[in-house]
Amino acid sequence: MATKKPVTNDVVDISLSAIRKKRIRIDGDDNRIIELNTSDLNILSRLKEAYPKLVSFTQEAVNKWPDTNIADRDDIYDSPELNDVINILQDIDKKMRDLIDYIFDSKVADICAPFGSIYDPVNGEFRFEHIINTLSNLYETDLSSEMQKMSTRINKHTSKYTGK
Repeated sequence: MATKKPVTNDVVDISLSAIRKKRIRIDGDDNRIIELNTSDLNILSRLKEAYPKLVSFTQEAVNKWPDTNIADRDDIYDSPELNDVINILQDIDKKMRDLIDYIFDSKVADICAPFGSIYDPVNGEFRFEHIINTLSNLYETDLSSEMQKMSTRINKHTSKYTGK
């Protein structure tokens, strides 16, 4: 039997809903929704730290890709070297997905790229670059808007000192 907790009237309730993350639907699919804090200024430091690692992992994946002659071999599916390459490429993909989640401080990589690898080429850029560029635009818009709001609010209080 559950016991009820006593209700007290000395508790102050506040709402911080204005600072919650925005919900963003990917490609109109209700099963692919990410949540981002698009006014998070720390994204710049995380991006600066993680982006070179993403580039390095991409280069590593390209270097590990099997040469075209391996497909001509009769034992391709039994080849230990192919299995090693597959394991390495899967590990690189996982590390890159973790970095993208780190950059956006949210689970976005698997939702934005539910198939393929994060280093797949897409329209002349890698998939991770397309995701970062697209999502980053949401931050630029929100950051510009928030900066304008702050400026307006500050000017309201300081205009009598600085002149109109």
